[in-house]
Amino acid sequence: MSKADTIIINGIKYIIRNKEDIIENCLHKGIQWNNDIVLLIGLCIKKYRLKHFVNIGCHIGTIALPISKYIKKVSAIEAYPPTFKHLQENIKLNKIKNITSYNIAVGDSENVVYFFDRLNERVKNNLGGMHAITNEDIKKNRLSSNLSSKQYENLMKKFDDLPINEFDILLIDVEGREYEAIKGGFKKIKKNKPIIIIEIWENSKRRAENMETTKEDVVKYIKNLDYKLFKKINDNYVFFPNNLKI
Repeated sequence: MSKADTIIINGIKYIIRNKEDIIENCLHKGIQWNNDIVLLIGLCIKKYRLKHFVNIGCHIGTIALPISKYIKKVSAIEAYPPTFKHLQENIKLNKIKNITSYNIAVGDSENVVYFFDRLNERVKNNLGGMHAITNEDIKKNRLSSNLSSKQYENLMKKFDDLPINEFDILLIDVEGREYEAIKGGFKKIKKNKPIIIIEIWENSKRRAENMETTKEDVVKYIKNLDYKLFKKINDNYVFFPNNLKI
């Protein structure tokens, strides 16, 4: 791994340690990762005067950091310990005071999760593709689990049980655990009615990882919380609450 560099994109500084990683390589080239999502969130903040952005699966802050400039409060949740440390370093580097960060996995139960060697073929150049694996996943051979390569452990909790309240926009990127993340946060979602932007794996990918839920299951679950699908950006689905005027 080469010496760490610091890159500035639109006034935000990022520490780059691994140029082979897809996301860090993009940043190193001066390109904002998921720029279309950043722009969409920015437009929503301005149009609807949003105040609190929650980012579940925030990686090193590629969306949370730039959005923090335009909103009163950001809650950034990242499960993988090394990535969480990188996130905190980026927050400190930018002297950002309105981001509260949480090193925890989000699911539909309280559990222990494991993280496996990122140098396997599926995620070796994409740290953002790291999975949080439960014992249930291991039993059912889901999410490319392999106990021999276990590196880290962390806790999983329901989003409903986290000390995060009164939010109006929610971004979820949890690598196949979309259904569980929404299910574990349905009480807060029902109460706050945030705009939801969520990356949903395609069914071919879900089948390859032995997932029990389909893309359609996730979409249906969200719609049943009184939401409508507004638009789709690549694998990201944008849902607006039915009571919000588009």
